[in-house]
Amino acid sequence: MRCEVLVIGGGTTGAGIARDLSMRGVEVVLLEKNDFSTGATGRSQGMLHSGARYAVKDPDSARECAEENAILKEIAPFCVEDTGGMFIGLDPSDVDYLDPFLRGCRATGVGATELGLDEAFEMEPDISPYTQAAVYVPDAYVDPFLLTRSNVAEARALGAQVRNHCQVVGMELWEEEVIEVRIRDRRSTFLEVIKPEIVVNATGAWGDMIASMVGLRIPIRVDKGSLVILNGRKTKGLVNRLRPPSDGDIIVPSHSSSIAGTTCMEVSGPDDCHATMEEVLIIMREVAKMVPSLEGARAVRAYAGIRPLPADSDEGRDISRVFKLIDHSTDGVDNMISIIGGKLTTYRLMAEKVSDAVMSKLGRKGDCRTAKVGLGAECPHHDLEGLNAINASRIAAKYGADCTLISEKCRSEPRGMETLCSCEQVLRGEAVYFAASEDVMSLADLLRRTRAGMGYCQSGMCVLRSLSVMEEAGADPLPLLEEFMEERWNGVSPVVFDSQLRQEIFKLHLNVSLSLENGGEEH
Repeated sequence: MRCEVLVIGGGTTGAGIARDLSMRGVEVVLLEKNDFSTGATGRSQGMLHSGARYAVKDPDSARECAEENAILKEIAPFCVEDTGGMFIGLDPSDVDYLDPFLRGCRATGVGATELGLDEAFEMEPDISPYTQAAVYVPDAYVDPFLLTRSNVAEARALGAQVRNHCQVVGMELWEEEVIEVRIRDRRSTFLEVIKPEIVVNATGAWGDMIASMVGLRIPIRVDKGSLVILNGRKTKGLVNRLRPPSDGDIIVPSHSSSIAGTTCMEVSGPDDCHATMEEVLIIMREVAKMVPSLEGARAVRAYAGIRPLPADSDEGRDISRVFKLIDHSTDGVDNMISIIGGKLTTYRLMAEKVSDAVMSKLGRKGDCRTAKVGLGAECPHHDLEGLNAINASRIAAKYGADCTLISEKCRSEPRGMETLCSCEQVLRGEAVYFAASEDVMSLADLLRRTRAGMGYCQSGMCVLRSLSVMEEAGADPLPLLEEFMEERWNGVSPVVFDSQLRQEIFKLHLNVSLSLENGGEEH
């Protein structure tokens, strides 16, 4: 197979590059070795940064975030929950940080507004009564899975070939150019060969591994940031500690839960990233200082995000979050470009700069239009006939342009209106819709698209219903179940203490009881 550009890496950046280039008329193939958004994108906190967090120590990153925050809210509102955010100071050192913080925000274009304490408590009633200073910022939540899928869908609609579960296993170099890329598709037993004119390495923390296939090195520092998913929404908007970035200083409302974080620790590689109980306890302790009601809150899951950073500093929090574009022609490989660093918030800008470089190498003209052209379409929930108002609103908010087709599947399937996952209120028809896709090969793939299993019980009560949908779609159920439950347990094990330990025991009791009631057939 021949193509003009091969993009390796199916996170938001890779998907954004595929969309941008496709909009410019370029023939694109995008490959992801696992499922879309399983790397740094899917392990993020889902924070659409206003730039305020970086305004003092990393002004370049703050400017990028401020600009891209406004653009993404305009082009993809269905991916964004525009909650707003607040930085709060709890002690004298926090208050001392207020002036440089406000100066930094003004200098970088971050829309920050100092609040009176009465106003702050009205906006966020549950923040600490010891709050001494508060600043409003335009932070928001962005759904990283929906954002990536939307870019993938548009790239495909424009002619790009986009494939997940396709791993690059080797490359052949000839006269300073990559002439062949060998791939293994999990759906096939055969190796395939792609012959691209340009290769874009958008694998982030795995970038050095891809570069090494042609004898290159990309110095990357991989930092782990652990995050905790809390039962229920604990704040109206994002709440940040008014101080330099530190452990446990952010709470993000996300769908039916809250995500608290984060920590910062260098690790040996992107596959060596697991949250620990010690990190969970640190985060819980620190966020409870900002929102006291979080003391004793139930943590339902913990995971570790990945920060692929240019290896030019000894301290992870001191490394700039601006991205780095590398043209490997200076290293002896003329047709390869790599992109590392950056943020989820700046994915579109990263894609634009990579696409500009690709167009230059191809000798083609074509301006970037992604900052102005809407990404997909939002479907008004009142157009979803046959669903009650709650389900219609939820499906419209979750799926954007796909919501009409998904609602039709819910109505047309014999059991489509049954509740598959009660925690996240997922209907069986939603799962049936996605299970029919070639992209969905596992229960985790289904979870990322529907959120079935992301809720309070972490799949403990709905996994068999999800498995039955996959089995009806032709999948072999037992390997799927073993793989999925192991992955779920990896996220639950760091939080099995106090109330969550009691919940796990109760969940086991419920499953045993249901099994006995059904004669052991269903559970």
